Amino acid sequence: GEDCGGSGAGGGGGGASGSAKLGGGKLGRGKKLEKDPALATAEAATNLMHNLEQIRLAQANAELKRFQLLRRLDSIKTRRNFELGESALSSLNGIRAYFHHCSDMIDGVTPKLTRLQDKQAQSREKHDAQQAPWEIKQRSLTNAISEVGAKAASIGVIANAISQGQLDDMDEDFISSQPTSLEEIESIVRFWELPQQLNIHSLYQRKLTPGVIVEGWLYKKSTNRLALNSWTRRWFILDRTGVYYLKGSGQNEGKGGNNSKNNVSKDWMERVKVCDILLCTVREINCKIKGNPNVRFCFEIISPNSKSYMLQACGPNDYKMWVAGIRACIEQQLTHGKIPPDNMLMGAGKPTKKFGKNDNVQTESIFFEKDDDDDDTDGGKSGGGSSNRGLFDDYLDDSNSSRTSGIRNPVVSQILRANPVCADCGNRDPDWASLNLGIILCIECSGVHRSLGVHVSKVRSLRLDTMREFEYNLLLSMGNDKVNKIWEAGLHHQKGWTKPSGGASRKAKEEWIKSKYLWKGFLEYRSEDGREQVDRVAKFSSDLFEAARRCDLSAIAEALAKGGSVEWKNKEEGGKTALHICVVNRPAEDSDVDSWKGVECAELLIQNGAKLDADDFDHHKVLDCAVLGNAKREMIEYLSSKAGV
Repeated sequence: GEDCGGSGAGGGGGGASGSAKLGGGKLGRGKKLEKDPALATAEAATNLMHNLEQIRLAQANAELKRFQLLRRLDSIKTRRNFELGESALSSLNGIRAYFHHCSDMIDGVTPKLTRLQDKQAQSREKHDAQQAPWEIKQRSLTNAISEVGAKAASIGVIANAISQGQLDDMDEDFISSQPTSLEEIESIVRFWELPQQLNIHSLYQRKLTPGVIVEGWLYKKSTNRLALNSWTRRWFILDRTGVYYLKGSGQNEGKGGNNSKNNVSKDWMERVKVCDILLCTVREINCKIKGNPNVRFCFEIISPNSKSYMLQACGPNDYKMWVAGIRACIEQQLTHGKIPPDNMLMGAGKPTKKFGKNDNVQTESIFFEKDDDDDDTDGGKSGGGSSNRGLFDDYLDDSNSSRTSGIRNPVVSQILRANPVCADCGNRDPDWASLNLGIILCIECSGVHRSLGVHVSKVRSLRLDTMREFEYNLLLSMGNDKVNKIWEAGLHHQKGWTKPSGGASRKAKEEWIKSKYLWKGFLEYRSEDGREQVDRVAKFSSDLFEAARRCDLSAIAEALAKGGSVEWKNKEEGGKTALHICVVNRPAEDSDVDSWKGVECAELLIQNGAKLDADDFDHHKVLDCAVLGNAKREMIEYLSSKAGV
């Protein structure tokens, strides 16, 4: 072991010593054989070569890295030149596209702008053209007023001279010839001719309302003695049927304050009916007999169906125009007119129409060209009102059409004869109807029905409202007896309930009607109808569908009353509703055509919420099903009229 350590420390000598020991054989356990010098030299050489190759490889890799770095730097340098340019070009292209889009938009808007500019230019030219006649007429009106002013000044000088006693230039005849009565003074001064005189110069006239005979301002005397202002100024209207006046929604005559029942915008006007022309008479008020000069130009309208109205015109011309106009209208109606008696007593003294701020209630126009037909230049047109006397001249020409339009549908008489008493209280002579229920009501019960809402009862007046033919036919086909058999079938099961009579209180009638129609307390259900609401709706919706298939009007009404839904779709029939299946029904060949109630059944379904635009699974609407199903011509015409086709 020491020899080996020595040889390791001794270098070359150690090598020789090792060789000697190898030559001597084994020296003992743990001793190593000495290497051959040539082998050692080769080993050292190969190790050196390996180290050099490693260093060379490292140098080559370093050179590669240097090369890659140089390439990267060169790439960055060269890419900088074109990438910046590309980015700039992209931005410029975006800007160019934006401005190009703006240019296209401007090109599209330019024709519209041109047209608008032309319209504005035309409007300006029209305005300028209209201003010229206004200026001419204003100058003419100013000259006329100057003449009136000059005459007033001359009369003032004379009056001043007389009052100061300067009578040297006046003879006694001049002084004694001065008028003393008011009428003579008015005739000399031509006080009441001033509006006509100004109109001749200005041609400023109110545009006549079609169908109006006379209209204008009148003073109406209040019947309330506690009113602060006993006379109120109202715009009155006379047509062929009656006399009306316009009242603002915020005006509550004789009661002071605002009318809480008519909470309407101030921009609306109510047209209040004074009387029917055929039932009224005109009484002239003679102020001399009355001994009150404040009732000059007053007349009274007396009517049996309303209170009397004391009215005062703005002058003798207006007074004569109104009195003569009303009397002429009464004469024309008595001679040639035909007004249905059911419409005579309809709400006198109550608002009949409301006019908005955009309605043509007091529209005024200026006319610069005189028409051939407008030869009448009565002074009454301008001062307090206007008249249209041509209506009497051509009244006979269109009398036939006016009579036809005023006649009530003859089916109404049949409906009233078939239903002589109210469906809910037994009052005689009912004249109101519930369309979706098919019953005839008195006016008090109709008010209760209205309070239930249109989803429960749709109330119409048989005398006042205009309904279509199929609505009248539905009421005629239904009637109180048929409907009450449905809605009151279970009344005997309800203890303590009795049907109110005509003389019962409104509260009793209201409780009965609500229990009958709103809560459905008097319907009769069978055990097979189900006890749960869901089961009943499903059952009666199916019954409604089958009743509509048969066009059984009573069965449809019963199914609707008991909860059948008009929106229910039969999946086995392609998703059709009751209205879909109803419109394709045709009467059997051996049946009576007059007994077919297809249109009435469809109307009853529609009145109870069925929709014409409801789709089945094939996206067919009701009218489509009628056409494809070869429905009757009457049904197709009915559906077309309902759909507005």
